[in-house]
Amino acid sequence: MRRKGVVWVCCLVAVLFWMSVASAQEEKGSTFRVGGLLFGDLYHVASFHTDEGEGATGLVLRRGYLTFDADFSKKLFGRLRFEVNQSGEFETYTFDADFKDLYLGWNLGRQRLLFGLSPTPTFDLIENFWGFRYLVRTPMDLQGVASRDTGISAKGPLNTSGTLGYRAMAGAGLEFGNETGDGRKWMGALTWKPSPRWTVDLYADYEILSGPTDRSTLQAFVGYKTDSFRWGVQYSNQDRQEDPPLELASAFVVSRVGENTTLVGRVDRLMQPSPAGNNISYLPFDPSAPATFFIGGVEFRLSPHLFITPNTAVTTYDRNDQGVRPRTDFYLRVTFFLNLE
Repeated sequence: MRRKGVVWVCCLVAVLFWMSVASAQEEKGSTFRVGGLLFGDLYHVASFHTDEGEGATGLVLRRGYLTFDADFSKKLFGRLRFEVNQSGEFETYTFDADFKDLYLGWNLGRQRLLFGLSPTPTFDLIENFWGFRYLVRTPMDLQGVASRDTGISAKGPLNTSGTLGYRAMAGAGLEFGNETGDGRKWMGALTWKPSPRWTVDLYADYEILSGPTDRSTLQAFVGYKTDSFRWGVQYSNQDRQEDPPLELASAFVVSRVGENTTLVGRVDRLMQPSPAGNNISYLPFDPSAPATFFIGGVEFRLSPHLFITPNTAVTTYDRNDQGVRPRTDFYLRVTFFLNLE
């Protein structure tokens, strides 16, 4: 029954999208764009918490997007995006493709409304602030929290000056597209910008799952940004009831040190063992012990569209319940990013 619901939602949004394209082709001011991006790693695993990952070396395409954007009028817009990626298992290179975004949107004055498969407000603002999705996902995304859901979302300012804003979404948790939620989910966030450089964001959600394991999340983020420098800190706590909890803190710094050179560093601290553990693609965690994750690199902008970033990712572990400290995960990577969007 759930899959049938997905099919109907998919068909409805796709039909509406392309009907809007057809009707807008004759309207003045309508625009259509095609873009895409690719990123991946040349990597070597110098040390890993399991024997299977120890010494693994390879080249992996982590993500490829093909994106169709349309502005049908001043008020109506839409996006259709496909995603392709290689398996997250070491030295395994099978490909998978799926929908990433499929939505229609309306600008209603200063408010924006979306219907379909679209980004959740869980970490969309943090991801934009971080700005290095191609290097590593934001902390909650990395730990398996869904970045997309099928439903209705809205965002906009709450006051005339725009210093207060909101983001809200009701997700159906349909099994459609990559990284969608597991159950019905209500999400909301409030953002305060006391000045152009400062951002404070508070987020909460509640997800209804089948069985006695509903989830709720509380999250806070503070960020500071100038033209050449930015930093951010966050704390996230997801109560998973009978399932293992997810609690983490994170901080990052990004600094442009030359016209085409940027330094980047981040540290994530998991107060509890990673619930997703070895199921995390590309950067698995040992699921038995709390962990600290570091990543640092230097981004070189070779052209307006091509970026190369040598980087190192390290995960260290506390002792687990058996008194054993898992081996440190140590990755050497050269990450490439081709952005044609």
